[in-house]
Amino acid sequence: MTETDAPEYLTTARLRLAPLAPADVAEVHAIYADPATWLHLPAGRHTTLAQTERVVDESEQSWAASGLGRWAIRLRHDLPGTDLPGTALPAGTLIGVASAMLMDCGARNFGYRLTPASWGIGLATEAATVALAVAQASAYPVTARVLAANPASVRVLERIGLTRVWRGRGAPGTTPADAPALPDTTALERLIFADRPLTPELLAAIIRLG
Repeated sequence: MTETDAPEYLTTARLRLAPLAPADVAEVHAIYADPATWLHLPAGRHTTLAQTERVVDESEQSWAASGLGRWAIRLRHDLPGTDLPGTALPAGTLIGVASAMLMDCGARNFGYRLTPASWGIGLATEAATVALAVAQASAYPVTARVLAANPASVRVLERIGLTRVWRGRGAPGTTPADAPALPDTTALERLIFADRPLTPELLAAIIRLG
C-alpha cells in the first residue's frame, strides 16, 4: 500500500488531508492565532507557539493509540482570491485542520478549523465529509460539540449527516480537570452532534467537557 492509498491520507476534488505533523506547526499556528477563527470563542485563540505544538503532539498520540487523530488540510489546486490583495491561495497551502481525536470517554471528537481566506466556498463541508467517512469506519461513536452562536458550523455538521443529540448549558466549573486546556464553555449554550445514539452516561461525559 502506498502512502496515498492509506486511509489516513485523504483526497477530495480540491483538498488533500494528511496526518498533522511537527513540520506543520508554524502554518497551523498562523490559523489558530488568527482572531477571525475564534469569533465565537475569543479566549481559545492561541497566543503562544507551545499551544499549537501541543495540538500536534496530542494528534500524534491519538494516531498512535487509535488510528486517527488530526489532519492537515491542504489545497490541491490554486484557490483564486477576491479583489483584495493577499486573498489568493496557491496549491499546497495549509488551510486548516480536521480532527477525529479519541477522547478518554470513548468517543471521537470531530471538528475542523479553517483559515478565513478559504471560507464560503464549501471547503469545510468537503473536508468534513471525507474525514467523517473515515472516522465512522472505526468502532467509536463520532461526536461534535459546537457553540449555538456559531450557525455556520452547525450547518456543516447537519449537512454531513450528523444528528443533534443535545442542546443546552451546563454548570460552570464542571469541566473535568484532565480535559484539554481550553476555555470552560459549560455555561454557554452548546449543541452536541453524533453519528449514532449515545448512552446517557456517554452523553453526560461529553456535556461535562464543555
